[in-house]
Amino acid sequence: MGFFKSSRNSATDLLIGKGAFQQAIAKERYRSDRSNHNYSLLILSLAIESEADPRIGEAIATIRQRIRAIDEIGWYEENQLGIILPFTSMDGADRLADEICGIITDHLAPTEYLACELFSYDPEKIPESEIPVWKKNLKT
Repeated sequence: MGFFKSSRNSATDLLIGKGAFQQAIAKERYRSDRSNHNYSLLILSLAIESEADPRIGEAIATIRQRIRAIDEIGWYEENQLGIILPFTSMDGADRLADEICGIITDHLAPTEYLACELFSYDPEKIPESEIPVWKKNLKT
């Protein structure tokens, strides 16, 4: 089995794009339904000039050191970072979100950080006919 080294230099180059991130969310939802586990989604809204800003790369590198290998990080929408947290309840995600928001504010100016939203999915608590995601605003 061979391994390869990526030629990418920036932490933002290693983020999955919007389309692939939406597919990853859907895949985690299906996985959650099949195995009956929670997952959470953290969305960070940023007012940045460019996704290539080196400070974003520094923040992402720091975030990657904090999250688990099974967590996915990518662009949810333009200027919105998303982090998928498999097997994570609202309580666990809430604690992590506070840390992640702190990392972002350490790397960006106060005017560049807009909001942090947390969504959590528990397949046992939501009937099939209802919307499967709860929303909790953390910081604005």
